[in-house]
Amino acid sequence: MGNGMGSIRKMKRNQQPKFNHQLNLPFVESVVFDRGFLAGAKEQRESDINCLVDLLEGLEEWPGIGEITAKKIRQHFLAKFGIEEASNGKLEG
Repeated sequence: MGNGMGSIRKMKRNQQPKFNHQLNLPFVESVVFDRGFLAGAKEQRESDINCLVDLLEGLEEWPGIGEITAKKIRQHFLAKFGIEEASNGKLEG
C-alpha cells in the first residue's frame, strides 16, 4: 500500500505542465514598449494638431499676413493634414 502512493506522487512530480506559463520576456518587453510608444505618438500628434490649429486661427494677427494670404495658408495645411474647417470658420483638430 505504501509503494502505490509513493509511485503516484512520483508520477505527478514528473508530469510536464500542460501550458508553458513562462513568459518570453524580450517579446513582452517589446509589446509593452510598442504599446507605450504608439500611445505617446498618438498624444504627441494630437498636441501638434492642436498647436497647428491655434497658429492657423491667429494668422491675421501676424504682421504682413492679410485675410487672403491667411486663407491660402489655412487651405494648404487643411488639405495636407486633414483638419476640417467648421461652418463658422473655426478650425477643428
